[in-house]
Amino acid sequence: MWILALSLFQSFANVFGEEPHSSLYFVNASLQEVVFASTSGTLVPCPAAGIPPVTLRWYLATGEEIYDVPGIRHVHPNGTLQIFPFPPSSFSTLIHDNTYYCTAENPSGKIRSQDVHIKAVLREPYTVRVEDQKTMRGNVAVFKCIIPSSVEAYITVVSWEKDTVSLVSGSRFLITSTGALYIKDVQNEDGLYNYRCVTRHRYTGETRQSNSARLFVSDPANSAPSILDGFDHRKAMAGQRVELPCKALGHPEPDYRWLKDNMPLELSGRFQKTVTGLLIENTRPSDSGSYVCEVSNRYGTAKVIGRLYVKQPLKATISPRKVKSSVGSQVSLSCSVTGTEDQELSWYRNGEILNPGKNVRITGINRENLIMDHMVKSDGGAYQCFVRKDELSAQDYVQVVLEDGTPKIISAFSEKVVSPAEPVSLMCNVKGTPLPTITWTLDDDPILKGGGHRISQMITSEGNVVSYLNISSSQVRDGGVYRCTANNSAGVVLYQARINVRGPASIRPMKNITAIAGRDTYIHCRVIGYPYYSIKWYKNSNLLPFNHRQVAFENNGTLKLSDVQKEVDEGEYTCNVLVQPQLSTSQSVHVTVKVPPFIQPFEFPRFSIGQRVFIPCVVVSGDLPITITWQKDGRPIPASLGVTIDNIDFTSSLRISNLSLLHNGNYTCIARNEAAAVEHQSQLIVRVPPKFVVQPRDQDGIYGKAVILNCSAEGYPVPTIVWKFSKGAGVPQFQPIALNGRIQVLSNGSLLIKHVVEEDSGYYLCKVSNDVGADVSKSMYLTVKIPAMITSYPNTTLATQGQKKEMSCTAHGEKPIIVRWEKEDRIINPEMARYLVSTKEVGEEVISTLQILPTVREDSGFFSCHAINSYGEDRGIIQLTVQEPPDPPEIEIKDVKARTITLRWTMGFDGNSPITGYDIECKNKSDSWDSAQRTKDVSPQLNSATIIDIHPSSTYSIRMYAKNRIGKSEPSNELTITADEAAPDGPPQEVHLEPISSQSIRVTWKAPKKHLQNGIIRGYQIGYREYSTGGNFQFNIISIDTTGDSEVYTLDNLNKFTQYGLVVQACNRAGTGPSSQEIITTTLEDVPSYPPENVQAIATSPESISISWSTLSKDALNGILQGFRVIYWANLMDGELGEIKNVTTTQPSLELDGLEKYTNYSIQVLAFTRAGDGVRSEQIFTRTKEDVPGPPAGVKAAAASASMVFVSWLPPLKLNGIIRKYTVFCSHPYPTVISEFEASPDSFSYRIPNLSRNRQYSVWVVAVTSAGRGNSSEIITVEPLAKAPARILTFSGTVTTPWMKDIVLPCKAVGDPSPAVKWMKDR
Repeated sequence: MWILALSLFQSFANVFGEEPHSSLYFVNASLQEVVFASTSGTLVPCPAAGIPPVTLRWYLATGEEIYDVPGIRHVHPNGTLQIFPFPPSSFSTLIHDNTYYCTAENPSGKIRSQDVHIKAVLREPYTVRVEDQKTMRGNVAVFKCIIPSSVEAYITVVSWEKDTVSLVSGSRFLITSTGALYIKDVQNEDGLYNYRCVTRHRYTGETRQSNSARLFVSDPANSAPSILDGFDHRKAMAGQRVELPCKALGHPEPDYRWLKDNMPLELSGRFQKTVTGLLIENTRPSDSGSYVCEVSNRYGTAKVIGRLYVKQPLKATISPRKVKSSVGSQVSLSCSVTGTEDQELSWYRNGEILNPGKNVRITGINRENLIMDHMVKSDGGAYQCFVRKDELSAQDYVQVVLEDGTPKIISAFSEKVVSPAEPVSLMCNVKGTPLPTITWTLDDDPILKGGGHRISQMITSEGNVVSYLNISSSQVRDGGVYRCTANNSAGVVLYQARINVRGPASIRPMKNITAIAGRDTYIHCRVIGYPYYSIKWYKNSNLLPFNHRQVAFENNGTLKLSDVQKEVDEGEYTCNVLVQPQLSTSQSVHVTVKVPPFIQPFEFPRFSIGQRVFIPCVVVSGDLPITITWQKDGRPIPASLGVTIDNIDFTSSLRISNLSLLHNGNYTCIARNEAAAVEHQSQLIVRVPPKFVVQPRDQDGIYGKAVILNCSAEGYPVPTIVWKFSKGAGVPQFQPIALNGRIQVLSNGSLLIKHVVEEDSGYYLCKVSNDVGADVSKSMYLTVKIPAMITSYPNTTLATQGQKKEMSCTAHGEKPIIVRWEKEDRIINPEMARYLVSTKEVGEEVISTLQILPTVREDSGFFSCHAINSYGEDRGIIQLTVQEPPDPPEIEIKDVKARTITLRWTMGFDGNSPITGYDIECKNKSDSWDSAQRTKDVSPQLNSATIIDIHPSSTYSIRMYAKNRIGKSEPSNELTITADEAAPDGPPQEVHLEPISSQSIRVTWKAPKKHLQNGIIRGYQIGYREYSTGGNFQFNIISIDTTGDSEVYTLDNLNKFTQYGLVVQACNRAGTGPSSQEIITTTLEDVPSYPPENVQAIATSPESISISWSTLSKDALNGILQGFRVIYWANLMDGELGEIKNVTTTQPSLELDGLEKYTNYSIQVLAFTRAGDGVRSEQIFTRTKEDVPGPPAGVKAAAASASMVFVSWLPPLKLNGIIRKYTVFCSHPYPTVISEFEASPDSFSYRIPNLSRNRQYSVWVVAVTSAGRGNSSEIITVEPLAKAPARILTFSGTVTTPWMKDIVLPCKAVGDPSPAVKWMKDR
């Protein structure tokens, strides 16, 4: 039991000792491209790291580990890759424009970085330019910086300049993300400047300034839109912002409408319309598509059509994220990819690509699933999924940790004693990967399901297998040693313990055993039943052990025989079990010992080609019969080798009559019998001294290229080839060559130098040896041929126009070297005027000089010197700038005033030297330039200046000069300018006033003095105002044109009889001069302008009216008041006017009397001066008070029947008021009134009933007003009659009526019987 317990403890220790404590990780997984300038070089850190510290290596994309090239490429100990600065001649695509990756390795595995494209950018000539643009005032202008496509990817627009002033984005100027310049709300003055862009090379740092471009501004004119800025495609990564430019010129200003994939685009949220076009924030892959910008006004439409590509960053994710498995298990990984479709997916293990194989399966449409079966320990480490699509790539990795999957017993049953019929349950808890299979044995015999044993198993949550062996009712035969064995592909583990069942002890039958001499053998005595007292072993009645090779384990009945010997150990063995103190039982077993063959060791001596060989193989011991065979290199010896084998009893010999190299190999003698098969092996080496197959010879190597120094040899053993090197052409002093990635020995012995450098020139020794005979060696000389290289030249240089300029290039390399000069791709040859090329050799160098005499402006640009020899070509690019005095500015008038002139100018060519200032000259037109006034050193930052102290209306000549470090320009264009006029400095002379009417004053004057006029007097302003107290103190201004030196003007429509003050000012185009001294005069007297106000009239009696009014103001009198006149007349009832009368008074009131009663009077009042009557007031109407009326104008009465009469009447001639009613009186006898009747005021007849027949009645009528009854009408007598004659009650008269209007003529008649009425005309 103690042995098994120790084994269990060791299993636990192995598991817990395998927990990993190392990791790998990326520090910059996004690094995919490094671009640098050839003049600066670059440092590229390996983007991977780990704990513990990792070993970092760099490789080309082909998988070849890179090597150091002195002065060109080097990998630092910390894993940083350095590419050194290099001249164009040293450019190598393999080094300077290639794809690299690096690996990081430590005990946890090995990972490789994403591919990193490293690209060197060579300096090359280029220019940027800007084109003139046209636009309309108030519209927009767009300037673009045009960059050559060959360098466009490396060039950035850093600024725009307006003349010499840098522009910044603001309210009117906008520099877009693409480098375009937008000018909004263009004004005319925007066309006065030069515009240029400034660029910078992203890697070389070189800056370029474009040519100057102008903006031509025209007045707005109706036109269809024309596109100024647009796009055809844009690329963006998801999450970025992108601008889609769309700008057009047109009038009226066009409208913009955006569509995406032919559908209107809703501009909100992430989509915003901007000045430049469309801005998309936080782009998404769904934003990809076709975009159309429709631009339209009423004169036409235009479109910008482009495509947007939004790429989602490639991302690879491996799942599961943590993989911890066991040896022998299956591991499955899945790689999910986002950001692209149709990608290329690859799997790597520890930096090496995985391909489908015996235990590796790669499945899925895109090879995204990796399945690995039967994992072995070496399969653990870092697994990576690489995804590549065009220039994009991504990767992810996981670490697969493999534990030892050998089964381990976690817990198990222990030894116990049970009674018969007692249930027994045995358990084994086993851990292992893959899940182990558990089997059970009892005393080495398998236990099968069924019978009295039941076996079951389960898998725990921890992944362990638990197996149960149950015995429902134990019997004595169930006792013994139970063993559970766990087995999987990783290994086997077992556990055993004894179960004792009480009952009579006995021994299970034992089988005879065959043992192998020299080995250990175990004999088990299987006892069942319990208790028993002892187990003892006997041989030939002798108690064991009786020697040191025998061990008896009394507790479990096992006998161990070590190093079995046939003579001693063969025979019968007896196991004796003491079941009671005086009772025992026994079983015997026979052990047969077999002796295996033993071969006496042999070795092949040293042989050479053509010798004879005899080697015996003798089996010195072992049971017969014995079979002996031979093998060569693990296989039967071919008959073609001519090897003879002789077998005699327990010996076998091998004979070769003529040795050749084909006989080299390992020869094995194999002896077999019933006990075992044994073998002995020895190597036969046929030795051949070394000799050259290919001897090294002197050869050339080209700098920067690869070269192979050929050397190969043969011999046996295969010769070892060692190379040595002696630098230079002196006496060779050979030293061992340090082999590295750049210098390698090929499998045939030749020496490969992958990148030849100048230091590789010298002697090389190829030494061959194989310890057979003498070593052989041969030396050779490698001459490194240097391609033509430009080692010195000026990148930029300056020259002064008209002077001589020399530029030199120094070339190095194999002679002869030809140096050729070019000017912007045009070869300079001797026939070209002004250019002279000379070449000389100085030591190892060739110096070529280009002389230009004299230099001119057109020489500015890029020159290149080309060095050429048989091994290569190089060039140096020189930018020559010819400096000269600047071109004169182009000046124009910005503003002209009376005493100042403002100039503005446009600078032309600056002579390739910054403008340091300007000089301005100004003179009177008639003067010479020697007398000009000069303003010097005006700031170069300005483009306008103002000349002061100019005399108004004078003519001047103006010109300018520009200056730079080289000198002064020619004079600019000459401007002749006449200063504006200024307002006159003196007043008009001899001003006189003469009133000529109540509203007119004549004014006379003369012009100001000549020297004070400041120009041509175009007119005058007459200022006048009332001078009286309370008058207006502001002058009224009248402008008149001039007519000569003496002027006359009449002021009309003045206030009457008013004092006026008057001044006169002279005017020219510039303005108005000072006023003359104010002169006072008064207009003549006139009638009052206004009637009296507040005229009121009140009737005081039927025959009088009282009138009052307000006195006129002084302004309205227009003179001295003489009195008031009241005009009045009666408005009669028939529409006629009464007599017009007037009354004069000096007081503002008057009483009119003697008026008609209850009569409407019209009244007007006026004031009068010495000049006459003024304006009458508006009519007012006042009626005199009512009085009693006069008698009715007529009365009639007639009998209508025997008891009734009719009375009719006319209204009074004098109403004297409003008739309120009429009263009809009836008397009998007169004047006794027997009755009175009232009639309405508009009734003119009345029926008096109930009278007596044949009696005479007196009848009269009275009119009544509010003042009372009036006078009675005449009294008439009437008598009622039974048969009354016809009478007409209507009064005769004249009726007047308007034409074409209806009229009713009354005719009222009475009588008894009723009369018939008949009308007649003109009778």
